[in-house]
Amino acid sequence: MAMSDEELFVGDENDTNSKVPAHEADSHDPTMQQQNSNLNVAGSSSISSSSPGQSGTNIIPQKRLFSPNSSACTGVTHRPSVDLSACGSEFARSPDDAIRHDSKTEGSIKLNISNMGALRQKVTTSFHTIANLPWRLAAKTECTKRTSNVKFFSVYIDCNPESESTLWSCDAIVEFRLISQKADIPNFSRQFTNKFNYNSNNWGFPSFMEWNEILNVDKGFIRGDRVVVEAHITVQKVVGVRKNPTFDFTVPQPHTSDGVLVIDGIRLHVSKAYLALYSPVFHAMFFSKFSERDKKEITVEDVILDEFIELLSVVYPSHKPVSAENVEFLLELGDKFEIQFVIDECERFLMRSDDIAVVTKLVWADQYCLAKLQDVCVRTFKQPADIKALKQTEEYKNLSDTTKAALLEKIFKLL
Repeated sequence: MAMSDEELFVGDENDTNSKVPAHEADSHDPTMQQQNSNLNVAGSSSISSSSPGQSGTNIIPQKRLFSPNSSACTGVTHRPSVDLSACGSEFARSPDDAIRHDSKTEGSIKLNISNMGALRQKVTTSFHTIANLPWRLAAKTECTKRTSNVKFFSVYIDCNPESESTLWSCDAIVEFRLISQKADIPNFSRQFTNKFNYNSNNWGFPSFMEWNEILNVDKGFIRGDRVVVEAHITVQKVVGVRKNPTFDFTVPQPHTSDGVLVIDGIRLHVSKAYLALYSPVFHAMFFSKFSERDKKEITVEDVILDEFIELLSVVYPSHKPVSAENVEFLLELGDKFEIQFVIDECERFLMRSDDIAVVTKLVWADQYCLAKLQDVCVRTFKQPADIKALKQTEEYKNLSDTTKAALLEKIFKLL
């Protein structure tokens, strides 16, 4: 069923997190559920980023801080204008919407809906980070005045809906794809362009596809009562939220890479001075009287390529966070290259993380002499039985006599 252009691209009128103006969403339903208990819904995402753009800082006198000419943070909502001649898109950008094309970030979020025929309430994916902003894909059915009282399958995207700040905005192109279940039928897709911000954080198509059509097996979008919806998001400009820089060490960078480290035949282009600041091992390698100093390429032995790149990503200004997945080999590499910053980051992560067993933390505290971590671990024991239970673990035998003595002292204090 054909819908007028003004009805196609609006906010979800029942989204309680949305700050959509009244003319776009004239009602809010506080009883709207986020997930149907009778449905099996799963979400996933994949994200890829281009090289970050450069930014600068200008010193501004205090009296000019709130200058009326300042446009760093604006709360103006971009309203897409209708252009039926736009190729492949229902809506085109208005002429006054300047977009930088040098720092795009793209990502996809997928929503799998089982038991499609039982869909009664809104279902969503979890939040996924794209361009340092949280995004969520949602779907539901709608049969209201704005769909001419015809039942439709509706899709929406949420961008940073839980933020209470009015200082951020995000220019993005969002393409919704209904994934075909038949090889000879293409995906069904529709897209829009929007400036997401505090007042415009939930947008989509209430009339994405008629309900009867999507349930029609011959149309090719449903199989075994299962439907897959995907949102492809292209972020073109973000204001108020900064993203960390990313580095591709396999590509030489003018002015910032002057050294080459070779691991398993792969050349990694690095800054000698930068690594030397963090690591006395690299300082000696690059600037001492060792033979490596005069080599154009230095081979690094006994390391795994992916793990070493992860180490560089933690040390470089991207400062990739330590996680349960990388903490063990980061400790090993941090110790190998004597990078105190990496060891400290690992210790801080382990002190606050609940994903690693206490006995494992104690073993690593022993191995890398992490006194603060050992202290935090010992303090977690509230009764002697907790400490005695450690003796039943495989890792206990790897604890040093010094750590075992600390545990014994803790038992005496608890008695």
